[in-house]
Amino acid sequence: MSGGLGWPLLLEGQQPPGDPLAVLQSGCSEAERSTALRQLADAAAGGSPTALNQYAAGLFTVGRVDEAERVWRALQTERPGTAVAGLNLATCHLAAGRLDECARVLRDCRDGAPAGSRQRELAEWRIAELDEARNGAARQTRLLELRAAALRERVRLGLAGLEDLKQLARVLYALTQVPDSGVTGRDLLDAARRAREAAPGDPEVLEILVLGQLVAGSDVEFAAALRELERFAPHSRVLDMARRTRTDTGFQDEVRARSARMREVARRAFAGDRVAEDELRLESQKFPENFQYRVDLLFAVYNRGDREEARRLADGLAAEPSADHYVHFHIAQFYWFLGERERSRRHFALAYETAVTEGDREDVREAVRTVGAGDPEELGLR
Repeated sequence: MSGGLGWPLLLEGQQPPGDPLAVLQSGCSEAERSTALRQLADAAAGGSPTALNQYAAGLFTVGRVDEAERVWRALQTERPGTAVAGLNLATCHLAAGRLDECARVLRDCRDGAPAGSRQRELAEWRIAELDEARNGAARQTRLLELRAAALRERVRLGLAGLEDLKQLARVLYALTQVPDSGVTGRDLLDAARRAREAAPGDPEVLEILVLGQLVAGSDVEFAAALRELERFAPHSRVLDMARRTRTDTGFQDEVRARSARMREVARRAFAGDRVAEDELRLESQKFPENFQYRVDLLFAVYNRGDREEARRLADGLAAEPSADHYVHFHIAQFYWFLGERERSRRHFALAYETAVTEGDREDVREAVRTVGAGDPEELGLR
């Protein structure tokens, strides 16, 4: 949470009319955007710090924040004295909600710039702005936490009415946007489902439920909830927002970039990187309905040799009412590695039953043969 704080990107030199970055900043068609990004990438290929900074700024402008971060990091590494790249990298961290990283980069920029220079003054101003925003956000977060605690107590005592249930879900939604708040997408979904039980056709409750599914990464109920919201509140702003997540190219670019980044985090975690494992654990807690994160964490922990935690993670996945083919397929193999043969076979059977395509079913049969779990046909996997 950055309290609405935002900083303009820093560029070097003048941008002539028709400059690719100016095109991106002014709003353009998808074809124009692709052309402008390609022009910026071609210019950056020569290694000029100015061109690399402009390419990163273009990526940032279209929402490809992770890619922009990589370019600015590389530029900082190759040219440690490039203050503009460091200040833009701090802006990148701010946009991604990584405020500790933002503060660290700003301090490095301040300490590395000459006394009295414009870069040092700008870094100092931004450090002060960030501190002020974080202090304000901390006060707001504390108020939200106190409100959530009071509402949860009303629920526990059986005193909560429908408005209390709605308010609790809204407060929890706000807290899911706060890094390290401890409130997960599962907490939000539980509150939204409780409100829905109290008022099944209430449009506001359905909106909260859709938001909960977006935050938790739940695809199982999402389509059905959207149809229900469309029936009861066809002009809902939340419905429009949810639809845009499926059609907005900028949003889709962000999703693809995040997906690629999380695949890299999972790869590093599996290779034994504990920092990456901790990040994967945090993301799986924030998005408990994203089974990919939880399965990746399970095998990273198992590969590290912590069978006790791996077993807890696997049992948690096995107990999920919405566990799908992907979950059953992977924990079946995990239980086989642990020597729990019958439990493994049960999950192979569930993986087969929940398979959507013939290719998925063949994957199950092949896995059964590979681990030596028996003849697939004898297990009913025909």
